Amino acid sequence: MTEQQLRQKVVNTARGWLGRRESDGSHRAIIDLYNAHKPLARGYQVQYTDAWCATFVSAVAIKCGLADIMPLECGCEAMISLYRSHAVSRWEEDESITPQPGDVVFYDWQDSGTGDCTGSADHVGIVETVSGGKITVIEGNYSNSVKRRTLKINGRYIRGYGVPDYASQADKEEETMDQATFDKLMDNWLQRQGAAAPSEWSQEARTWAEENGIINGNDKGQKMYRSFCTREQLAVILFRIVKQLSRK
Repeated sequence: MTEQQLRQKVVNTARGWLGRRESDGSHRAIIDLYNAHKPLARGYQVQYTDAWCATFVSAVAIKCGLADIMPLECGCEAMISLYRSHAVSRWEEDESITPQPGDVVFYDWQDSGTGDCTGSADHVGIVETVSGGKITVIEGNYSNSVKRRTLKINGRYIRGYGVPDYASQADKEEETMDQATFDKLMDNWLQRQGAAAPSEWSQEARTWAEENGIINGNDKGQKMYRSFCTREQLAVILFRIVKQLSRK
């Protein structure tokens, strides 16, 4: 993907979550996605009742596979610190710049509107569009929902920007696997599955199937209970069942 395509991927992912909200619990999928990614920032598992604006931005990064350039955090100030110290992405202190879609904008609700805002960040979102001197931002936990906000470039309350280095991830060749390698890996996996011990809950059914000649196993005596069943094997199993019933 090009840099612009990666930026658009981030924007589109954020758009896809518009309308998620606390009132119906739909925001929980965002928090679950963040919590499932390990290691967790500061070892903290976000709760459904926590403020989740930074968690939303991080979840978008995880969903897009861009955690290497979009630091993952559940707190605004901690996320800014990660941008400040990042190897390739950067923190932009000058809130008067014109951002690009996919940039991360931080807010300080105590901003007086004069001079450079240097207070603590209270909120964060992802820049969706920039046009006519205005930016549209998609934010998680905006009135307990994923919603859009429109404000002027260099407007009041903008603290600064996290600028992911999308260029560093652009045009990377995706790893590919030839068919022979895939077939070998799949064959090894199937062998391991076939040799795995079955679960206890199927004991009664397995005993019946083996005693009645429905399941006989392969030439090594493996019943392969934890492996896939091909159509050929299914046909044989059904045939044996029908024969068994016909004897009664």
